[in-house]
Amino acid sequence: MGKIFGGRYEIRDKIGAGGMAIVYRAEDLLLNRIVTVKVLREQFAADEEFITRFRLEAQAAAGLSHPNIVSIYDVGHEGETEYIVMEYVQGHNLKEIIREHAPLSPGRSLYLVRQIARAIGHVHEHHVIHRDIKPHNILVTADDWARVTDFGIAQTAEATTLTHTGNIVGSVHYLSPEQARGEPSGEQSDLYSLGIILYELVTGKLPYDGETPIAVALKHVREHPESPRQLNPQVSPSLEAIIMRAIAKDPEQRYPSAQAFLADLDKIEAEQSVAGPNNLGNGFENGDIEKTQIHQGPTAGMMTGGGNGNPPAAPARLAHAGNALAARVRKTVLRRRFWVGLGAAAAVFLAALFWLHSYASAEEVTVPAVTGQTVTEAAAILGQSHLRLAREINRENSNEVAKNLIIQQEPAEKSLIKTGGDVRIWVSNGPANLTMPDVKDQDPPLSKDAALALIKGVGFINAPLFTYVPSPLVPSGAVIDQNPAPDTPWPANGKIRITLSSGLPALSMPDVIGMSSEEAESALTGTPYNLAVVIAVKDSPTYPRGAVMSTDPNPGNPVEQGTTATVIVSSGSEPEPPGSIPSDAHGHKKGPKP
Repeated sequence: MGKIFGGRYEIRDKIGAGGMAIVYRAEDLLLNRIVTVKVLREQFAADEEFITRFRLEAQAAAGLSHPNIVSIYDVGHEGETEYIVMEYVQGHNLKEIIREHAPLSPGRSLYLVRQIARAIGHVHEHHVIHRDIKPHNILVTADDWARVTDFGIAQTAEATTLTHTGNIVGSVHYLSPEQARGEPSGEQSDLYSLGIILYELVTGKLPYDGETPIAVALKHVREHPESPRQLNPQVSPSLEAIIMRAIAKDPEQRYPSAQAFLADLDKIEAEQSVAGPNNLGNGFENGDIEKTQIHQGPTAGMMTGGGNGNPPAAPARLAHAGNALAARVRKTVLRRRFWVGLGAAAAVFLAALFWLHSYASAEEVTVPAVTGQTVTEAAAILGQSHLRLAREINRENSNEVAKNLIIQQEPAEKSLIKTGGDVRIWVSNGPANLTMPDVKDQDPPLSKDAALALIKGVGFINAPLFTYVPSPLVPSGAVIDQNPAPDTPWPANGKIRITLSSGLPALSMPDVIGMSSEEAESALTGTPYNLAVVIAVKDSPTYPRGAVMSTDPNPGNPVEQGTTATVIVSSGSEPEPPGSIPSDAHGHKKGPKP
């Protein structure tokens, strides 16, 4: 706790842990917002396979931008610690919701699964296979907004499902049969996992369970699940058909794409029947009354008059009867088609009238303000006013609005629109990154004003924060250091720190008393003092010959670099008795010359 990654992400508390990483809530000190920091566990710090997989997670998710996918902000390493910085989503994972509330109503289940399907569709459009779609990796906010996360084992090309240790990569309860067999994963593998989630949401049970992971994996390959309708009578035949198609053993019998899956989910919402796969292999019928059927042909008795003793009908009479029957059938079919067509046209006409009436009579509501909010918050705010977010979300750079917050909305705040209308939004991608110029390695060193002009000239918005430190090498007021370093990509509104020289450091006279005169002179004439030393000799009864007795300035007093200091050195002799002839520094008696 309290550790700062990358000079900006301060760890606040632990919010989760997995087999490969620990997840923390942190504060981005640069942008003043809460983020999620995912840190690779220490035991994997030297394992190149895990480090590569960890970095691939960031690469796989970094190119994705969707309201139902958790955004990746940054990736880096601090010493030997690898970390990923992600958007912070406040809520619970879907597995926690299943444990507490499942089975969920079909309506709520469809609402959540449709969001996940849209996210998976976006992932697949970018040629990425998630490979670990499970409730644990889906975060749900208080207003049931779902966000897909954890691309730790995603892939952009074919890869096997088994690691070198033989462990299955992915969560075994949501694993597709082809993953369990060690075959390459495709889009249908992710859709299979989503089908398992939908099954679990509406029934409260997993379709396959067992005592060991291998036992569960084998059930995905060999067994068929219990009917969702038997577990929950609220599940309609159409919804059951969708689930069973999504979790078909053969990928070819599943939905070809997330969009196709979504289309059938939309039909359920519109209360339209949906056919399951042609061959589910589990005894379920698709309920289609127009499917091809095989009928039993005419019996021998019919051909012979039924065995009542009458002679066989003549060929002409048989032909006439057959023609008459065919004519009656054609007439009946045509009549039926006419009324069916007329009924369909009438239904469309009445639906159009109903829609026009509903639109004309719909109440107008005031559009609330959603600028400055996240997409999730905006959806909740608009929902309270019976409005919706438009499906297309626009994104653009902004130097004023933080990343993933709404810059602009249309219609504007306080406009009047019909109930149920759509509101378009523009979401910030954050400030555009600029390249930090080099202001510290110039010759001669740049002044404060020159450095400021260079930084502003590149396009940075905020004035740098200037701090001063003493330096014996760099002139006062010139640049010593900078943060960020030269050539670093940095947000246009990011914080910049420049360190300037305050000139020569303020010095105090060092304590050299007791040293030899040679040691004292070496200390005072060297860096950072550079003093000119004058040595004076004085008798002392306590200090040995050649030892420093005192200095001027005294130890601890201020001294300026390059000035003169006096050092008093002991001669080592006793004071002369009264009336005697004094000696000089070399012990020679002083007196008048003969």
